[in-house]
Amino acid sequence: MVDTMSEKSVETVAGLITKQGVNGRRTYSVAAKRALAEICSGQGVSVAAIALQHGVNANLLRRWITQYSVAKPSGARAAPSGKSAATLLPVTTPMPSAARTSSGSESYIEITFAATTIRVRGAVDARVLGVVLDCLAQRA
Repeated sequence: MVDTMSEKSVETVAGLITKQGVNGRRTYSVAAKRALAEICSGQGVSVAAIALQHGVNANLLRRWITQYSVAKPSGARAAPSGKSAATLLPVTTPMPSAARTSSGSESYIEITFAATTIRVRGAVDARVLGVVLDCLAQRA
């Protein structure tokens, strides 16, 4: 069955709910969950609209998309282990002249944390350093 929704054609997946308990809890067909996840991978498809059309919570549908490793065309697949695939890159900022020592050599702090070494040269802003360390702690 094909429905038109705001000028776009969207498939309706039949047989999504296989069982509904007395308490309202539903059991969904694996094939239908996978089919919904595939539909959501289309260009310009709204996950929320698909969820609404099928009577499913959008967050549940997003979980199925992740579970079945379906990626939207504009984004990369999520890492299978649930960890972020982001990589820390070195960042160099210009040091104010007041932060340099009189001998011409730079002073710096070196911190090794979670297999990452951070070198902070010159004046250290405690708030910014705290944010960097908090980010590393969350990744560890």
